[in-house]
Amino acid sequence: MATRRGAENDAAEVPQRRPRLPDAFQQEERETLRKYEKMEERVRKILTASCEKISHLFHLKDMPEHLAYLRDRITTLSSKLNFEPIYIGLFGSSGAGKSTLLNTILHKRFFLPVSGTRACTSCQVQISTCGSREYRAKIFLLSNEEWMDEVRSLLAFLETDKEADENDSDKDHAVQALQAVYGEGAENRTYDELVKAKPAITIPHSRVIDLKTAEAEVLSRELDPYIRNLEGNEGPGEGGAALHKEQTRLWPLIKYVQVTLPASDFVPEGVIFVDIPGTGDSNKKRDEMWKESILQCTSIWVIADVERVDGAKAHEKMLEEAITACMIGKCSDITFVVTKMDKISREEYMCDHPSAPKDLSTHDAILETKKDLKTKKARAIRLRMQRRLPSDTEVVQKADLVFTVSAKEYWNPTVLTIEETEISMLRDQIRKLCLNVRRNQLQERMREILVIFSLVDVFHTVQLNPGPALHQDRLNTFVSTKIQELKKTAQSIFDQMDSLLTNGVKSAQNSHKKKIENIFAIGEKSKGFHMTLKAVCRRNGVYVSRVFHRININRSLAEPIYAAIEMMFANIFRKQRLTRISLQAAINEFSTVVKGEFMAFARDRNMNESKLQFLLQETDIIMRALEREILLKKKAIYESLELSIQSTLTPYYQEAKKISGKDTYKQIKSILTQSIEVEVRQAMFEKAKERMMSQFRELTEQMSTKLSKDFLGMLSVIFSQCDTPVSVLPDLQEECQEILDMLKNL
Repeated sequence: MATRRGAENDAAEVPQRRPRLPDAFQQEERETLRKYEKMEERVRKILTASCEKISHLFHLKDMPEHLAYLRDRITTLSSKLNFEPIYIGLFGSSGAGKSTLLNTILHKRFFLPVSGTRACTSCQVQISTCGSREYRAKIFLLSNEEWMDEVRSLLAFLETDKEADENDSDKDHAVQALQAVYGEGAENRTYDELVKAKPAITIPHSRVIDLKTAEAEVLSRELDPYIRNLEGNEGPGEGGAALHKEQTRLWPLIKYVQVTLPASDFVPEGVIFVDIPGTGDSNKKRDEMWKESILQCTSIWVIADVERVDGAKAHEKMLEEAITACMIGKCSDITFVVTKMDKISREEYMCDHPSAPKDLSTHDAILETKKDLKTKKARAIRLRMQRRLPSDTEVVQKADLVFTVSAKEYWNPTVLTIEETEISMLRDQIRKLCLNVRRNQLQERMREILVIFSLVDVFHTVQLNPGPALHQDRLNTFVSTKIQELKKTAQSIFDQMDSLLTNGVKSAQNSHKKKIENIFAIGEKSKGFHMTLKAVCRRNGVYVSRVFHRININRSLAEPIYAAIEMMFANIFRKQRLTRISLQAAINEFSTVVKGEFMAFARDRNMNESKLQFLLQETDIIMRALEREILLKKKAIYESLELSIQSTLTPYYQEAKKISGKDTYKQIKSILTQSIEVEVRQAMFEKAKERMMSQFRELTEQMSTKLSKDFLGMLSVIFSQCDTPVSVLPDLQEECQEILDMLKNL
């Protein structure tokens, strides 16, 4: 096996040489990263020390309004992570080379299990580096409730049926999973019997297994049986001796794995790589995690083997998921990575390019193939993106969209140079992304702290100038008016979706029969497909089969509506190169006008400078908080179409899942086809449209409610009368100046 063969190769890796400059951090990057880390540490200390100076005030019996406001702001700020992690998702089908690529990026050749013949990683694995010298892995298991839900699903595949295909992969998986946890014969027991049964393996009460070692090779060996795909009795090492260890039988229970490595010269701390299974998971909880992980990633790499890069539908579907993540998640970057470029042979290249020079070397054949692939795939990917995203979006305009790599040549360069393997180019991209995100996070953190210092300074001003507060009705009225104007503008922007949704509904009505026929045609000739259909119905229209991959009836029916609205949806919620139909443009205009009024008010009333600075800075904080809420809400808006259709069809799914016996496939097909036809006539797609429009209306209400609460609360505090003696409020001028100096340094 490749994993155990790696022990010999790893021995050669033990002497730690300084990596070549193109592979490791550039000196300038290293200094910048160290600068950010020092700043972050100093900012944290300043905040902690400042909080200690103020904290005694928060125990007053009758706490003034302004102190309660200050306490809440400090509490919120202190609870935030200093640097939120950056998630990079590696998204590829079985055998695409995700684990091999990740090992190479980390400069740990056989750390994760690799194989040249089949998929090795059986669950989602998250890998990061930290300041510790330990190698650590945490294996998180399904809860008992989650596992018993899975048992029920597994047993459903084992119902006695003469038509069942004995070689059905989903059925084999169910047998192996039940036997792994409960022992031989588990597949013949009922659900109630298995609920009461004692597992044949030891399951930790915490549902977490914690591995710690001082050596990478030791952790790799201990981790292997937990994350290697052991179905079909493939052992983790030579002779398969480790197969009989109890931990190899825990695989059905594993939810995900977190691995932490010591600090690396190759990957910056704070980056988390997520090895994401290709099309999801048959387990409900793991499939939910699959969706969440994609939307959480800042950058997504779609991985494809060079021999399957043309014509394979798997990575095209993954690319579509990545584009969706750009629309409704945190993703701002997509990279397509073609692996195993060392497989390109001179002979095959000459056959495909008969006009090529006869003396062309293997090296040149690979380089020419790399150049052709980059041009061809980049063009195809951009065209696919432009169907759903604005053409001027940064991810569409990205220069380095496609990388062509060879991990094999990186470790043992015989044809390509280290630079030509492009591993160092991927590392450069990671570091640039990390530095950019960290700088932005640090700037935002500093600005939030400055608001707190400004607020303390404001309270000093109030106390030093006792007497009646400045009249605030003018600002209250102005801000409230502008919030209502923003609400109307937002609604007019969202109303542009109405006609597009109507067109999409008509298209869905015309195509729904073809859509449902295509789904049933997937496994029409397979004797075991009726069991997959029952699994689809048990999950209310969505299931990931090991044979037929991801089946989603609800999404398929909604596709024509999505096709009609996605470009407008992307334009409405875009964050770059804003247009008149972008919500962010309206938000920016609102912020500019409100801050302009604050400055005019300050001039008219001779307002103290510290109060004005607080108003301006706090306005920026309020607007960024609003943007985060919109990010969460747009996901719900986008998914509302599919969820509405699922809600309408759920009673029919639940009816169909109970069917068994002869002609199960035909009966399920009949129920779903007829019920979908009835619901289409009873306005199923119109209801989905209305649900999305109602979600847009909810967003406008949430925006206006939040802005009213935050702005009027801020104005109430800024103009409040303060009876607290000046001596109890600390002077934070020095701390404020230090933060300002660091912010300028960024």
